[in-house]
Amino acid sequence: MSYTYAIGDVQGCFEPLCELIAALPFDSATDRLWFVGDLVNRGPQNLETLEYVKGLGPQATVVLGNHDLHLLAIVFGGKSPQKSDTFQDVLTSPRCEELSHWLRVQPLIHQHQDWVLVHAGIPHIWTVSEAFEFAREVEQSISGKEYVRFFERMYGRYPDTWDNTLFGMDRLRIITNYLTRMRFIDPSGRLEFAHKTTLDTAPDGFKGWFEYECQRRETIVFGHWAALDGLVDIENVVATDTGCVWGRSLTAVRLEDGERFYWEDGVVSCPI
Repeated sequence: MSYTYAIGDVQGCFEPLCELIAALPFDSATDRLWFVGDLVNRGPQNLETLEYVKGLGPQATVVLGNHDLHLLAIVFGGKSPQKSDTFQDVLTSPRCEELSHWLRVQPLIHQHQDWVLVHAGIPHIWTVSEAFEFAREVEQSISGKEYVRFFERMYGRYPDTWDNTLFGMDRLRIITNYLTRMRFIDPSGRLEFAHKTTLDTAPDGFKGWFEYECQRRETIVFGHWAALDGLVDIENVVATDTGCVWGRSLTAVRLEDGERFYWEDGVVSCPI
């Protein structure tokens, strides 16, 4: 039997990643590694992380997160780094362009059997099929000839509610924001960007995107929301971000049986 290990937001924490993978009962001949996005930023070893994951080749599946897109907006879109950004090691590397071109052709969403990998989530107003359809629009823009124009205009919080009549960059921007930045959302699908906290501190009129009743057979595997610490007691949802870059743990979830493996303070454990 082959297994899929979904790994939470790495964010440049290269040494914890290596120690975690080394400790997994991982068979490189048959098993898969899924990276839930945000390979880079905030952590100390972003260049090594990108080189390592790229070097895994077909063993690894990567979806893009908001920090990955932020790096690409700086490399290709002429945006300036923020004070909190830590991927200067990538920007100054001779391999920056090569790694960035590899990164920009990674998908926003991926499915194997009934597991769906996405960085932030899928809003309740979309089916999984629709999410793939809309994601392809953005992926074609990022991986195609117009990628520079996309990264020049990617940033923004508006529009903040889905409308299928949207077109151009407004349409691409909100699709990107749902799949890579979403946490709290209201019943109409309106995004709320200010709060990154736990579910019990949701702003009025909003809930976590996965708290809305939604008839799906698929299990959504996501990261992005470190404040949840990987704890979401809702069927068909697997949270993987346990805040390694904030001094907590890096998690790998074996999807076939739900087993969780944690790296924390140099120790890998499996408490279940």
